[in-house]
Amino acid sequence: MNIRFLFLITIFTYISFESTAQALLDDEDTTFITVGGAVRFNTIYTIYEGKTSPLPTENRNGFFWDTFRLEANGQTKNVGIDFEYRFYPGFNTHFVKKAFLFHDFSDQLQMQLGVTQVPFGKLEFSGNSWWFHLPYYFGLEDDYDTGLKFKWQKENWTYHLAYFLMAEPRGVSEPDYGSFASARYSYDVIPSDGYNGNKERNQVNARAEYEKGKFLIGLSGQFGEIFNSNIGKSFAHWATAFHSQYAVNKVARINFQLTHYDYPNSIDDAGNSVDYVNMGAYGFDTYQVASSATTFSLGLSYEYKLEWGPISSLTFYDDYSYMYKYGSIEILGEEYKFVDSQQNILGFMVTAGNTYTFFDIASGINQPWLSNAFGGNALSSGRGENVNARVGVTEEGAINAPLEKPTINTRFNINIGYYF
Repeated sequence: MNIRFLFLITIFTYISFESTAQALLDDEDTTFITVGGAVRFNTIYTIYEGKTSPLPTENRNGFFWDTFRLEANGQTKNVGIDFEYRFYPGFNTHFVKKAFLFHDFSDQLQMQLGVTQVPFGKLEFSGNSWWFHLPYYFGLEDDYDTGLKFKWQKENWTYHLAYFLMAEPRGVSEPDYGSFASARYSYDVIPSDGYNGNKERNQVNARAEYEKGKFLIGLSGQFGEIFNSNIGKSFAHWATAFHSQYAVNKVARINFQLTHYDYPNSIDDAGNSVDYVNMGAYGFDTYQVASSATTFSLGLSYEYKLEWGPISSLTFYDDYSYMYKYGSIEILGEEYKFVDSQQNILGFMVTAGNTYTFFDIASGINQPWLSNAFGGNALSSGRGENVNARVGVTEEGAINAPLEKPTINTRFNINIGYYF
């Protein structure tokens, strides 16, 4: 009995139970449609690999256009649509973030069909900053895929059950940066050449969350397959997460999440057994992600209300993530454990009407977006692009120095967004 058949049986049983448990919503005309969007600008200053930013470039040490997005959502008699399309001029790419139909069976039960958010971990996301937490960069925070999702709320409980046939559809990317297959908002397993290789298929997600008073706790589970179109074979992947939140008067919050994932028996696009998978987003080349890891994420935030001209609040935060990897790499016959990844975002957000501005000091060790050598193996081995040079290979081929550990890279980032 395959995953899809089990999933459909569960869904039909679920709907039948809910339909008999309470009456459907009144068949009244609730037609509406809203259109909106956002325009965001960015400026950065970096200290990567011990060097400060070079002279201003298109996306470095200057002020540039980050994002333009269009949104539309509407509803007629409990059938609605939610849509968002994003343009990233600096990356020469644009794509659908979300596009789904929804139907309210009742006040408690909703169905979504299309490109919708994967119900995993803290929703909508666990991070407080513009950067999210580390799980975003390997597809386990604010991820969107193509499939069918149900959300059921009962007293203090919220449940999600979903089936995703595949990842979200690719968008459009100019060839300046890398793979057209990575023209997407959230990170997915994709072929390194953009055509033949590993692709996400047949994923099932289940999530339960309990909230009462100041406390919120939840559990998530995910199981699916990765299909390799080169050799016509699949391997499984799974993930689980525990998340919690403690809130004081909806002003101060402590978010915690423990995430573990595994791609056992992972293979590369040529069919070779490896300790990593290739992932991509935003039109860049794919990068390697360890096939198994556990990540600890902690977020602290405090919102201070004030009336200072157009400014209505300041939200201070610190988000930290630690990624412990289980793989290893062989160099000149010796096995070296993957170097773990870390990320910390210290900053604050200024709210002024419909304008939200993030001031962030982002620091990372083996964080692919915090490096002059973007991507590569930062989230897998973490040993750098030229491992032989880093270990100091002599003419006889012997290692004459230990592997260098990556340094802390830092980026000062300001993102200004107007939402309409």
